[in-house]
Amino acid sequence: MIWMGPTSSVFDLTTYLFMYFVFCPLFVSHGILYTDLPAHFTGAALAAMQLKYVGMFQAGWFVESMWSQTMVIHMIRTPKIPFIQSRASAELILLSTIGIALATLIPFTAIGRALGFVALPGSYFWYLIPCVLCYMILATSIKKAYIRHFGELL
Repeated sequence: MIWMGPTSSVFDLTTYLFMYFVFCPLFVSHGILYTDLPAHFTGAALAAMQLKYVGMFQAGWFVESMWSQTMVIHMIRTPKIPFIQSRASAELILLSTIGIALATLIPFTAIGRALGFVALPGSYFWYLIPCVLCYMILATSIKKAYIRHFGELL
C-alpha cells in the first residue's frame, strides 16, 4: 500500500504556515501574529481575539484536512489518473461529495461553534482549492513513481 506520509507532511506544513502566518492574522487580528496578540490586546479583548484566532485556525485545518484526505482516496484507488482515465463508482463519488460538503459546512453551524470553530471567510477557499489540487497532483505523481518502482499499485 502507498504511504502518503511525506506528501501529507508537506501539505500539513504548508497549511500550518499559511493559516498561522497569513490567513488568521489577516482575517482575525489585522496582521498581528498569535504570539504578538498580548502586546496589542489585554483582558477580555485579548481572550476573545485568541479564541477567534484558534477557532479560525482549527476550522481551516479541519476543512483542508477533510478535503485533501477525501480526495486522496480517489488518487490512490486506481493505477490510472482519477477523474480522467478512471472514474470511481457513483456511490464513492456521491459519498465523497457529501462528506466534503458536510465537513465544509461544520464551521458554520452550532456543531462547529461547539467544537470551537469559527466560520471561515469565503476567501479561504481561494487558498483551499489550489492547495487540494496540488495535493492531488503530488499524490498521483508519487503513486506513478511507486508503480514504476514496484510494478503494481498494491
